[in-house]
Amino acid sequence: MNRGIRAFLWGLCVVTASVQVANAEQRLQVLNWGAYIDPDVISEFEAEHNATVDYVTYDNVDEFSTKLFNPENKFDVIFPASRVIQRLSEAKLIRTLDVSRLPDYDGLRDDVMSMYLEQDGKEGLHGVPYMWGTTGIGENTAALRKAGIPDDKLHSWAMLFDAGLRKKAASCGIALLNERDELFAGALIYLGHSINTTDKDEINQAGELLKETLADVKYLHTTQYRPDLHDHKVCLVVGYSGDILAETDGDADLDYIIPDEGASLWVDVMSIPTNSENPDLAYEFIRHMMQSRIAARNSNYLAYPTAMETALPYVDKEVLETPVVYPDVEVLNKLEAMKPLDKKTNSRMHRLWVRAMCTGRTWCSVPMTSFF
Repeated sequence: MNRGIRAFLWGLCVVTASVQVANAEQRLQVLNWGAYIDPDVISEFEAEHNATVDYVTYDNVDEFSTKLFNPENKFDVIFPASRVIQRLSEAKLIRTLDVSRLPDYDGLRDDVMSMYLEQDGKEGLHGVPYMWGTTGIGENTAALRKAGIPDDKLHSWAMLFDAGLRKKAASCGIALLNERDELFAGALIYLGHSINTTDKDEINQAGELLKETLADVKYLHTTQYRPDLHDHKVCLVVGYSGDILAETDGDADLDYIIPDEGASLWVDVMSIPTNSENPDLAYEFIRHMMQSRIAARNSNYLAYPTAMETALPYVDKEVLETPVVYPDVEVLNKLEAMKPLDKKTNSRMHRLWVRAMCTGRTWCSVPMTSFF
């Protein structure tokens, strides 16, 4: 065969193969909280990038750790809580992000970014804030009044942590989020301490209070409290703002409150693991999520506040003007952002958590150690 013809045919094969690769469907592995993105937003990303998003969910930090550290899993984008970012970056488990690849970066809220940057590592940016919110109380006000809770305590952590009031609330059912740090935060706030304290005595006080409290609750579960509150099977829950608000909508007896004493404020972020097999597509996904109208749609879908300042003009008025979703300055002043725990404090807190979870039970299921 003529050498020129062979060269032409080879070039044709290379072009054909390149077109096939370009048109090949890509896969993006995402690890996120369950139902934490508007499904239509994902579908639009898949269509735009000829990609399939494999959306793997987790319910709590322990499950996040299990799935992230499983050597068979290689995620491209993860959505961890900001307070664990420092540990992930120190362990070289997530990449330093190239801000130049995120054109909407300057559209993030200054206050949210300020809170987040206090928690990120000192060597570059390792996450982009996605949503933020509070952990507070969901309540069936009518049932609690019937159980004997006075009106002046219906906006207080005392319903859960005062022994006498807790017994009354337990008569109509208490269910708690299965998250160690969130419940420690509530106990510490009630005791008048910072949720980020490293004082041994203060942490021990909170651990003892949680041990007493858990003896009176029906269960701890990260999702079950939602339908049970909606169906009036429980009257007092501790959980995430948007999750509870989704169950209270249209029911005059149900409400989500930020307790008078204050509450913890959290930020969830988007990060790219070091072992991502498709980091370029991961950047495209994060860019997609940061677009103003996309971020607003997710905020409307979830009833959580977006971290994108540029999205606020597109957020539904009903969502934007709900004080427990987008708190005003007065409410914000009662909130405290959760910060990373040092290893010594984490170990002490986890020992107390295991003790609280397992005391008085014939068996309990809780990891004996915690990476975070």
